Parts: sequence; C-alpha cells; structure tokens
Amino acid sequence: MVSPRILLLALGTVLMGCGGGQASDAPANSGTVSDAQARNLYVRKCSLCHGDDGKLGASKSPDLSISTLSLEERVALITYGKGTMPGQRGILNKDEIDAVARYIERFRE
Repeated sequence: MVSPRILLLALGTVLMGCGGGQASDAPANSGTVSDAQARNLYVRKCSLCHGDDGKLGASKSPDLSISTLSLEERVALITYGKGTMPGQRGILNKDEIDAVARYIERFRE
C-alpha cells in the first residue's frame, strides 16, 4: 500500500508539471472573466494536453469536441482533476474555472 505522503508528493509533482502556477490575467475573485481571459487561461492551462481546439489527446486526454459532460461536470473536473489531469482549485479562482468550463463548450461539434 502506498502511503498518503507519497501520493501527495506525486500529485504535487503532477500539478507543477501540468498547468500549475497562479493565473495572472484576472485578479482573484474578480467576479467576471472575459472571453479573452477564458481563452488565455485555457491555452495556458489546458491546451498542452487538449490542444487549441480540444482534439489533441496528448497524455491520453479526452477529445473535448465530443465530450458529453455538462457544464457542472466540467467545472467539477477542472476544480478537482481526474486521472493525470491536476485539479485547478487553489490555482484558478471559481470565476476562472467557470469561464474555462464555458469556453470548452466552443469545441463541441
């Protein structure tokens, strides 16, 4: 059995390597995130694995253009992460996470 400390260390390593760091485009708890800011956040935090159009599939990431997740499910996934995708809670604020989740809707075919 793997100790919780090792799991936390591994998770921290993943967070540092994939979309980690503070977002600088919108102040924390700004209340409103523009479409341009949402796009910039997506490009900086998500496009490495998902691609600019959501279809890249690097690191076994799903094709966002065929995703059937609801907005609420996308918000939860971005917030808490899943598999190798790190959660962004504490890195992005709620408004930024909501904006990125809405931005992803553009990729649906």
